[in-house]
Amino acid sequence: MIKPPVRRRNSAEDTRRKVLDVVLQTVIEIGYYKASSNEIARRAGVTWGTIQHLFGSRDQLMLDVVNYVAGKMEASVGAARVDGGTLEERLENILDVLAETYEGDVYLVQMQILLELSANPRMSALAERVIDRENGGTFDRLAQPLVAKAIGDVAADPDLVYYVFLALRGFLISSAFTRRIAKLPEGALNKPMGRTGVHAAAVQRRLLIQGVAATIRAEAQKRGMKVT
Repeated sequence: MIKPPVRRRNSAEDTRRKVLDVVLQTVIEIGYYKASSNEIARRAGVTWGTIQHLFGSRDQLMLDVVNYVAGKMEASVGAARVDGGTLEERLENILDVLAETYEGDVYLVQMQILLELSANPRMSALAERVIDRENGGTFDRLAQPLVAKAIGDVAADPDLVYYVFLALRGFLISSAFTRRIAKLPEGALNKPMGRTGVHAAAVQRRLLIQGVAATIRAEAQKRGMKVT
């Protein structure tokens, strides 16, 4: 067996992952538009020609970043366990698992890239397919089984499972945006109304869990089921 080609393939894959990580960090630090081809290449320590060889265009590189983030999310959620003696405890557990994806800067970067590519005539069709997959396929493969473990037999109702997922994800994304906005200088834009801080976040989280749990129990009761 010839070894050098294997080493070259491994080296190319290492470079590819490094570039993807660099793109994520660059967009987080300086934004999508300032993350130019030259800036990405400089931070990655490679030439733009090398990046073109691995990814093609900058747009394709950005789309590959979206897929890269999705893969990380699938690995994280797929390996998660749901523990807890009560429904509320299990929902708290799921919220913690989903927070690793939806509450971080990386997810915001993924969404920003998809929004930008959707406005690009050359890439919009590809971006739309990725969005469809993220909202459908990834949920079906990972989030749905995760939520189903928490709510028991009533998970046979796909609408209820999807409601739970959307409620938890929506809370996390909103929290992420609120924290981002709160860090901006005074006067940069109108800051969100309402209470902020660790205590307020804990209260909002508790109310969310209580509300979702109450909805699940009400729907279970309609079906003659009981959720502990």
